[in-house]
Amino acid sequence: MPPALQAELALPVTSIQDGAAPPSADHQMAIAEAQRAAETMVRAVSTSDILIGMLRVGGAAARLLGERGIHGTTIEVLAPRVRPDHGMDRAAVADASREIAARLGAEQTTSLHLLLALLRAGGSATEVLRLTGVEPAKLRGIVMRALTGHDAPLERRFPRPLAAASVDAGAPVRPPASAEASSDTPCTTSSAGGGDPAPDAASGNECRLAPLEPPRVPVLHRERELGRLLDLLQARTARAIAIVGEPGSGRSALLSALAAASLEPPLFPAGDLGTPGSAGALLQAFHRCAPVDVPIVLDGAAWLGPEGGDGILQLLSLVNAGRRFLLSLTPADVRRLETVAPDLTSALETVLLVPPEPATLLEMAEAGLDALAAGANLGFSADVGPALLRLSPRYPSERAQPGRALAIAEVALARAKRLGQTEISAQDIAAVVGDASGVPANQLLRDDDERFRLLEDRLAERVVGHAEARSRIAAVLRRSYAGFRGHKPLASFLLLGPTGVGKTETARAIAEALFDGESALVRIDLSEYSEPHAVARLIGSPPGYLAHEDGGQLTEAIRRRPAAVVLFDELEKAHREVLLVLLQVLEDGRLTDGRGRTVDFSSAAVVMTSNLGSECYRRARTPSPNTITALARSRLPPELWNRIDEVLCYAPLSEAELAAIVARIARDSNQHLQAERGIGFEIDDSVVAQVLRVETDRSLGARPLRRAFERLVEGPLASEIVAGRLHRGARLHIGCDRSGALVIAGLPTR
Repeated sequence: MPPALQAELALPVTSIQDGAAPPSADHQMAIAEAQRAAETMVRAVSTSDILIGMLRVGGAAARLLGERGIHGTTIEVLAPRVRPDHGMDRAAVADASREIAARLGAEQTTSLHLLLALLRAGGSATEVLRLTGVEPAKLRGIVMRALTGHDAPLERRFPRPLAAASVDAGAPVRPPASAEASSDTPCTTSSAGGGDPAPDAASGNECRLAPLEPPRVPVLHRERELGRLLDLLQARTARAIAIVGEPGSGRSALLSALAAASLEPPLFPAGDLGTPGSAGALLQAFHRCAPVDVPIVLDGAAWLGPEGGDGILQLLSLVNAGRRFLLSLTPADVRRLETVAPDLTSALETVLLVPPEPATLLEMAEAGLDALAAGANLGFSADVGPALLRLSPRYPSERAQPGRALAIAEVALARAKRLGQTEISAQDIAAVVGDASGVPANQLLRDDDERFRLLEDRLAERVVGHAEARSRIAAVLRRSYAGFRGHKPLASFLLLGPTGVGKTETARAIAEALFDGESALVRIDLSEYSEPHAVARLIGSPPGYLAHEDGGQLTEAIRRRPAAVVLFDELEKAHREVLLVLLQVLEDGRLTDGRGRTVDFSSAAVVMTSNLGSECYRRARTPSPNTITALARSRLPPELWNRIDEVLCYAPLSEAELAAIVARIARDSNQHLQAERGIGFEIDDSVVAQVLRVETDRSLGARPLRRAFERLVEGPLASEIVAGRLHRGARLHIGCDRSGALVIAGLPTR
């Protein structure tokens, strides 16, 4: 069996467990025909042979492929052009298809399940499909939609979505419709006397429950979770089941897939529920409404009411009485229940939705794009899927993937309709992300390969000197871009050295090089965090404490803008408890805030600065970097030190480097004056020399040079502007005479 398929299923396929869905006729005939085709060519069976056999014998998969212009003769002509994967164990592929069918709750293993197993296995079958112009990843979404969606061509029909049922909470429940009833007839539960439903005694309003609808978007790579849900619903002891995942991770889609795979779709509250007396009364009303064998879905912990209410006790009572509940919860909800309702959490069976890997996420996003395009009669270009994966971390949203990517696509779709477009491209995706994040779309679409290839040059545009440090920073960022970082932040740096040598400017340069602007820089001055209780300011106070609604300065900033550079300034002044908070960020790329929400730092870079070791520069002009790092290491927690990617020493700047900084100060000043007043100026070397001559204290680095330039150049220019002697369009040349006095050429004569 191919490693890709075995890894994805993560199940033994050497034998089929008792109770697995038996193969249909088209499934068995396709395997047999593949064997005959291989024997005719005197070779072992390959995945392309199974595909050919599938098309020859007909069936559900052959019809689906034929609707897309894929026929047996076409595959037979193209198959010799791809590299065969001889040695394919056809029994293993058949077992894999049965595993898929069992996890989807199918009564039979059809050729569609076999086709899905082939598409996951890769090999010659997927290569020959590419030659026909069909992308296997998109075809997987189509097949999965056929298996779990509205158009399921299976031997058994899934129930169609039912209208919301208005029922009387106190009236007897009508039994479900008989098996002979038409599937087109909506089944409702009403009061015994017929006519209008009676009001619910607890709420004064109708108690409304409706079945979940089948998914609009194919549910890819969630067969394991769906299979576990189906198993738990069959288990007699599993009465309370929790689907746990971050918002946007696909909890609702998984529930919809469960509805499509179930003969009795779960019910969920719908319509106007009024104002119930309590959460417990509402849950009791739901229990009386629904048939005893049908689970009830509660989306979020809010249905259980406030802490200390009767909701949790009522839920436990109903669970003990045999009622099944499906809870859709976030990890924060689970943590809250662990604190306030340990009896409930001990009874919960959980189905955890883990974040998808990049390749898996791309397939999920493209399947969602196909569904959105089909519903809107608009197309997405081929570059939209990769653009969504690359740009979605910059979109300010609390949704997890793939929900965040599809939310961007929906906004782009709405914009395209408003503008009358017929196709949505990566440029449109960048425009949506740019509008939300404040970064121009053309900068978002800049080629990342070129961006990282020229990273040293981009850093040198802002950082003077420290060539070795710039090179090591670029190397770490390139490793992350190439995919070697896992779930850690993009990079973590500790910059050591005296004040004014460019440590903070390096953080700004990284923000501009990676994220196209200083607005992506989040600066935390750790000199304000010298007390242990300051941790609450960083991650936010727990609910019930003062200012808990404000959130944390760090966590809230990254939640709003995940793609950023976090600058922790003056690291040595922070309390140890504050420093230990950073461990989770540097190790796992995430941090839990005061409200229990997980904040993702995997799209951020972390820069820490410290003056540790600067006293060594006062004693010796060029101390060894090992001396500096040894001193810093002795002052910081070892567990924090071991998680930093690079520790870099910034030595004091030379006179030539200080002169270059003065020139850059003049350039920036000229740009500001041009933008504000339309007046330009340039300086010569005499001004640079005079600034260095006026400011002689080198212990503070380059910072005093800006103040000296402001006094020497910007002050006299401001006086001329206020006096009305300089007007828009003026171009000046500024120098200094032998005495150091400023000489401005281009001023109008007095």
